[in-house]
Amino acid sequence: MRELTNILWPRPQELSAIEHEKFRQMDLVLDAQIKGLPDVDEKQLAAYLEAVRRIADEEGKRKTGAETRGTTFIAAVATLIPLMTWALGNTDRSICSGGWGCFTWTGVFTLAVIYFITAAYWSLKSLAVANFHVIGVEDIVLICEKKKDIVRELIQQTLLQARKNRDTINEKLTFIKIAQRRFFNGLAVLGLLLMFDPLSRFGTLAFLASKIEAWATPSAIGSTGCVPVNLLMPFKLAPSKNSKSQMTKSN
Repeated sequence: MRELTNILWPRPQELSAIEHEKFRQMDLVLDAQIKGLPDVDEKQLAAYLEAVRRIADEEGKRKTGAETRGTTFIAAVATLIPLMTWALGNTDRSICSGGWGCFTWTGVFTLAVIYFITAAYWSLKSLAVANFHVIGVEDIVLICEKKKDIVRELIQQTLLQARKNRDTINEKLTFIKIAQRRFFNGLAVLGLLLMFDPLSRFGTLAFLASKIEAWATPSAIGSTGCVPVNLLMPFKLAPSKNSKSQMTKSN
């Protein structure tokens, strides 16, 4: 049931306070491990620094990719607004001639609008300003003032910032994942909505409505639970000869 709910209405997974504390402790342990990295051979420092730079670059690409997809989904929702407006204004009016048809069409249209609006909402959340750590001028100046090994310090600082940025980027990607699922759900509902118009114009909806009404209406036998007399005696019975003779004698 939960899986079906996640498909129809995806949303972020809520973590308990215990889980939040567990992840926070794991981050603290990882930060301590980064700060306590052992000395590396001078010949290997360049290779370590290059690997750390690649990690930082990959985190930056993940952030850029999440924000790009968020912008794409917002543009896609804006593009679908004219199509929704056209569907609202050009749908066959005979759909709303019956109560159930109008109710169904309105419900499907509303559901599609909700999906697209919430997809745009989660896309906007992925574009929200968030903390993103980078090595700045002040960091380099501070390293030089303390006369530390600049290569080792850059390795440690870059790893620490990549670890801190990872949480922010993962959150952005979670928002994009939700926006993507709701957008695709909206497209599926919109496709169902657009099927109503040709079905109504070709009389398919009216035919189905009549069949449903005939099925739902109780029959003559089923409504009373008894068989009508006119069905059991379709013909009028003629009196027998004995009965006629008895009537003559009595007269």
